[in-house]
Amino acid sequence: MNPNNGVSDADDLRVSQLGILQLTPTEWLVRDSQILDGDPAALLGVIQQSKDVYEVTKLGVLTTRWFYSSFDRAQASFLVRGTPARQSSPQRATLVAD
Repeated sequence: MNPNNGVSDADDLRVSQLGILQLTPTEWLVRDSQILDGDPAALLGVIQQSKDVYEVTKLGVLTTRWFYSSFDRAQASFLVRGTPARQSSPQRATLVAD
């Protein structure tokens, strides 16, 4: 079971709608390109590469991080339908086997 299911601010986004801005050689900002620049609602999260894994932090779910084996899988995690799940206790990290 993938704990990432239903945990995204993105609702029915497509890859073409994701705006990926490379901040550093190992960090990318992910935004909804359909929302105007400067609107904070466009920000979806961050992807950070650490050695051979890609760590995803999503705005709205800041206490949880997901780890993926490729950039494409990390990017695709922002395409999950739904809204952030409310958690009774924060999680520090979630490992996603992919």
